[in-house]
Amino acid sequence: MLSNADIEAFQAIVGQENVLKCEDEVAGYVVDVTRKYSGIGSVVLTPTTTEQVSGVLKYCNDRVIAVVPQGGNTGLVGGSVPLHDEVVVSTRKMNAIIDLDEAQGILTVEAGCVLETLQNYCKDRNYMMPLGLEAKGSC
Repeated sequence: MLSNADIEAFQAIVGQENVLKCEDEVAGYVVDVTRKYSGIGSVVLTPTTTEQVSGVLKYCNDRVIAVVPQGGNTGLVGGSVPLHDEVVVSTRKMNAIIDLDEAQGILTVEAGCVLETLQNYCKDRNYMMPLGLEAKGSC
Protein backbone atom coordinates (compact mmCIF):
# COMPACT_ATOMS: atom_id res chain seq x y z
CA MET A 1 0.00 0.00 0.00
CA LEU A 2 1.41 3.37 -1.00
CA SER A 3 1.64 6.11 1.58
CA ASN A 4 1.19 9.85 1.18
CA ALA A 5 4.97 10.11 1.58
CA ASP A 6 5.40 7.83 -1.45
CA ILE A 7 3.06 9.99 -3.54
CA GLU A 8 4.91 13.13 -2.45
CA ALA A 9 8.25 11.50 -3.36
CA PHE A 10 6.92 10.58 -6.81
CA GLN A 11 5.69 14.14 -7.31
CA ALA A 12 9.13 15.44 -6.39
CA ILE A 13 10.78 13.06 -8.86
CA VAL A 14 8.48 13.38 -11.91
CA GLY A 15 6.46 16.52 -11.14
CA GLN A 16 2.95 16.74 -9.78
CA GLU A 17 1.45 16.83 -13.29
CA ASN A 18 3.01 13.44 -14.05
CA VAL A 19 1.46 11.60 -11.10
CA LEU A 20 -2.02 10.29 -11.90
CA LYS A 21 -4.07 9.29 -8.86
CA CYS A 22 -7.71 9.89 -9.74
CA GLU A 23 -9.65 6.72 -10.52
CA ASP A 24 -10.76 8.14 -13.89
CA GLU A 25 -7.16 8.97 -14.86
CA VAL A 26 -5.82 5.58 -13.77
CA ALA A 27 -8.64 3.49 -15.31
CA GLY A 28 -7.11 3.20 -18.80
CA TYR A 29 -3.82 1.96 -17.38
CA VAL A 30 -5.24 -0.99 -15.40
CA VAL A 31 -6.89 -2.77 -18.32
CA ASP A 32 -5.35 -4.07 -21.55
CA VAL A 33 -6.37 -3.05 -25.06
CA THR A 34 -8.57 -6.14 -25.50
CA ARG A 35 -10.40 -5.50 -22.21
CA LYS A 36 -9.72 -9.16 -21.41
CA TYR A 37 -7.25 -8.48 -18.59
CA SER A 38 -7.81 -5.95 -15.87
CA GLY A 39 -6.10 -5.34 -12.59
CA ILE A 40 -5.74 -2.99 -9.67
CA GLY A 41 -3.77 0.22 -9.69
CA SER A 42 -3.95 3.46 -7.77
CA VAL A 43 -1.01 5.41 -9.19
CA VAL A 44 0.39 5.97 -12.67
CA LEU A 45 3.62 7.86 -13.23
CA THR A 46 4.30 9.44 -16.63
CA PRO A 47 7.96 10.51 -16.55
CA THR A 48 9.39 12.62 -19.33
CA THR A 49 13.12 11.86 -18.95
CA THR A 50 15.36 8.87 -18.32
CA GLU A 51 16.58 10.60 -15.16
CA GLN A 52 13.02 10.63 -13.83
CA VAL A 53 12.57 6.93 -14.67
CA SER A 54 15.85 6.18 -12.88
CA GLY A 55 14.75 8.19 -9.85
CA VAL A 56 11.39 6.41 -9.67
CA LEU A 57 12.98 2.97 -10.00
CA LYS A 58 15.61 3.76 -7.35
CA TYR A 59 12.92 4.99 -4.97
CA CYS A 60 10.73 1.94 -5.56
CA ASN A 61 13.67 -0.45 -5.28
CA ASP A 62 14.83 1.11 -2.00
CA ARG A 63 11.31 0.74 -0.54
CA VAL A 64 10.48 -2.61 -2.18
CA ILE A 65 7.55 -1.14 -4.15
CA ALA A 66 6.53 -3.19 -7.19
CA VAL A 67 6.52 -1.49 -10.60
CA VAL A 68 4.80 -2.34 -13.88
CA PRO A 69 6.38 -0.70 -16.95
CA GLN A 70 3.92 0.28 -19.64
CA GLY A 71 4.43 1.54 -23.19
CA GLY A 72 1.40 1.73 -25.43
CA ASN A 73 -0.49 -0.88 -23.38
CA THR A 74 -1.31 -2.67 -26.65
CA GLY A 75 -0.09 -6.14 -25.69
CA LEU A 76 -2.51 -9.01 -26.04
CA VAL A 77 -1.48 -11.06 -23.00
CA GLY A 78 -1.97 -8.63 -20.11
CA GLY A 79 1.73 -8.20 -19.36
CA SER A 80 1.47 -4.47 -18.69
CA VAL A 81 -1.57 -4.68 -16.42
CA PRO A 82 -0.94 -4.13 -12.69
CA LEU A 83 -2.35 -7.01 -10.66
CA HIS A 84 -1.63 -6.09 -7.05
CA ASP A 85 -1.64 -2.27 -7.03
CA GLU A 86 1.87 -1.94 -8.44
CA VAL A 87 3.04 1.50 -9.51
CA VAL A 88 2.53 1.86 -13.28
CA VAL A 89 5.38 3.68 -15.02
CA SER A 90 4.14 4.75 -18.44
CA THR A 91 6.61 5.83 -21.13
CA ARG A 92 3.93 7.56 -23.26
CA LYS A 93 5.40 11.02 -22.70
CA MET A 94 8.90 9.84 -23.62
CA ASN A 95 8.17 9.80 -27.35
CA ALA A 96 10.85 11.88 -29.02
CA ILE A 97 12.98 10.87 -31.97
CA ILE A 98 16.49 11.80 -30.89
CA ASP A 99 18.66 11.09 -33.91
CA LEU A 100 19.03 9.23 -37.17
CA ASP A 101 22.59 8.52 -38.19
CA GLU A 102 22.00 8.25 -41.93
CA ALA A 103 25.53 7.04 -42.63
CA GLN A 104 25.06 3.97 -40.43
CA GLY A 105 21.26 3.69 -40.42
CA ILE A 106 21.05 3.93 -36.64
CA LEU A 107 17.89 5.41 -35.16
CA THR A 108 17.87 6.64 -31.57
CA VAL A 109 14.49 7.25 -29.92
CA GLU A 110 12.94 7.48 -26.48
CA ALA A 111 11.21 4.44 -25.00
CA GLY A 112 7.66 5.66 -25.67
CA CYS A 113 8.05 6.59 -29.33
CA VAL A 114 5.10 5.26 -31.35
CA LEU A 115 5.99 2.76 -34.08
CA GLU A 116 3.96 4.52 -36.78
CA THR A 117 5.73 7.80 -36.01
CA LEU A 118 9.07 6.02 -36.46
CA GLN A 119 7.95 4.40 -39.70
CA ASN A 120 6.84 7.75 -41.14
CA TYR A 121 10.00 9.50 -39.99
CA CYS A 122 12.16 6.87 -41.65
CA LYS A 123 10.08 6.79 -44.84
CA ASP A 124 10.44 10.57 -45.20
CA ARG A 125 14.21 10.04 -45.22
CA ASN A 126 14.21 7.07 -47.61
CA TYR A 127 14.75 4.54 -44.82
CA MET A 128 12.54 1.79 -43.53
CA MET A 129 11.60 0.83 -39.98
CA PRO A 130 11.54 -2.97 -40.45
CA LEU A 131 8.88 -3.79 -37.90
CA GLY A 132 5.21 -4.17 -38.63
CA LEU A 133 2.57 -4.54 -35.95
CA GLU A 134 -1.19 -4.08 -36.14
CA ALA A 135 -1.06 -1.66 -33.21
CA LYS A 136 1.52 0.55 -34.97
CA GLY A 137 -0.46 3.72 -34.21
CA SER A 138 -0.28 3.21 -30.46
CA CYS A 139 2.49 0.72 -29.69
